Amino acid sequence: MRIRIQALLVVGALAFSTVSSWAVELKLKWQPGKRYVFEHSSDYTAKMPLPGQGLMETKGKMVMTMNNDVSAHEKGVKVGTAFAGIRMRSEMQGLVMDYDSENPAKSGGILGPLLQPLADAKYDAIYNKDGTLLEMKGLDQVQAPGQMGIGKAELEAMARQSSKFLPKQDVKPGDTWQSDMELPMGALGGDLSIKYSFKLEAIEERKGRAIAKVSITGTMNDALEESGESVLNVEAKSVSGEMLFDIELGQPLELRTILDLEMVVPGPVEAGAPGKMPMKTLSVQKLLKVEDLPAKGAKPSRNKEKKPAAPSEDPKPSATSRGETLTPEENKARRKARREKRKAEKAEKP
Repeated sequence: MRIRIQALLVVGALAFSTVSSWAVELKLKWQPGKRYVFEHSSDYTAKMPLPGQGLMETKGKMVMTMNNDVSAHEKGVKVGTAFAGIRMRSEMQGLVMDYDSENPAKSGGILGPLLQPLADAKYDAIYNKDGTLLEMKGLDQVQAPGQMGIGKAELEAMARQSSKFLPKQDVKPGDTWQSDMELPMGALGGDLSIKYSFKLEAIEERKGRAIAKVSITGTMNDALEESGESVLNVEAKSVSGEMLFDIELGQPLELRTILDLEMVVPGPVEAGAPGKMPMKTLSVQKLLKVEDLPAKGAKPSRNKEKKPAAPSEDPKPSATSRGETLTPEENKARRKARREKRKAEKAEKP
C-alpha cells in the first residue's frame, strides 16, 4: 500500500512539473453573479520639510476593503465597486490621526469629513471579454479626497492596474513583458509615468491550485507634461514588487509593489533648507474571498460565522444517563428490547 501511495505522489509531481512548463494564459476574469472582496492597503513614510526644523518624518497607512459585484454587460462585464470599510492612521511630529468608517468613535475628527464621502462612494468599471478596462462610470459623482492622494484618478488607476499588469499573450516560466502605467500623485504634482517589467518566475502548486509567481521591476519614463503648477517634482528611484496570480480563477491573489521616491522642491531653495525629500510607499492588494452575490432585497446576516444545520439524515447520537453516546441504530435496538421485556412481564402476571 505504501509503495502505491508513493507512486501516485511521484506521478502527481511529474504531471504538475510538466504542466508548469507549458505556456499559460494570465488573463483577468470576472464571473457574473459573483462578489470579489479585495483589500487594498498602502503604507508610506516620508521626510517632510518644516521651517527651522529640517526634515521631519511622517508616516501613515490606509486600508480599504472593497466589494466588487459582477454582472453581465453588452461589452463584457460590469464590476460595481462599493466600500465595505476604510481605515487610516497618520502620524507626524507626535500628532496622530485615526479614522475607521466602521467605528463610530473613530469616524469623525479631522479625517472624517474627508474620508466619509469616499466610504459612501459607488462606481462601475466596464471590462471587455479579454479583461481590459474599457471605461469607468460614476466616478464624477465620487467625492474622493484628491489632496490625500486617493482622488478619482487614483481610484481609476487601481481599477486599471490588474489588467495592465497582465500580458496580452500566453507565457511560460522565464518569459517577460512590459507595460506603461501612469500613477497619479495627487496634490504633490503631476502623474508619475512608470515602465513596468514583468517576469513569470514560476508556476507553483498551492492548495491544489496553479499559481503564477510574477516578479515586478520598473523604471521612470520621461517626465510628463504638466497642465498646472506642481508643489513638488517627483522622481521614482526604484520600483519593485511581486504578483501571485490564480490562473484558473483569473485574479491576482496578491499584488505587492514598492516605490522609492524622491520629491524635489521646484525652483530656487533657500540656503540651509532641504531641497530633496525621500518617500517610500508599499501598496498591497489581496483577494479576501469570492462569493455569490446576495439575493436582491436580502438582509445581511448578523452572524457571519453561523454554521449550517446538520443534515436531517445524519442526526446527532443521543447520550445515556451513564454518559455513553449511542447511535440511532443502538437506540432503536434498546427501545425494541424494552418493549419486548414489558410484553413478557405483562404475560407472566395472573
